Amino acid sequence: SSFAGSSCIQCATTSSAVALFAQGAMSGFDMTATAPTGLKGKLASLEDFISMQNEELAAQRQEIESLRNDKAGIEEHYQGQLQELKKTMVGDVQRMQDEVKRHFAQQKAENGRLQQQITTLKGEKTSLQQQILGLQRRIQEIEEQVGCD
Repeated sequence: SSFAGSSCIQCATTSSAVALFAQGAMSGFDMTATAPTGLKGKLASLEDFISMQNEELAAQRQEIESLRNDKAGIEEHYQGQLQELKKTMVGDVQRMQDEVKRHFAQQKAENGRLQQQITTLKGEKTSLQQQILGLQRRIQEIEEQVGCD
């Protein structure tokens, strides 16, 4: 079964090669240099042509494989760089978040301290106002006493 299939492939390949040979359109294959006159010579030329095409195909496949390997290597390299960059950025963001939290905590403590000072100063102001009122009354009383004497 596989022999019959490969035979058909060979027939198709040979038919295509014969058509190309008949048209004189084989790339890199000069018919005039060794133009065989007999059927065996033409078959040998076709076999040489097919062999050259197979070698070229093998070289192209090897080049494709090499390019795929290069692509995989490049993708792996950039994927590694991307992961490293992500790790660095996550660390930087975490560090900044911690710093912001610390500054907020410090600011909250400072706000509490300032609020306490404001409350204390308001109390002192009220006390001083009461003392001033008391002293003003006393001055008024003394002035009244001095005025009476």
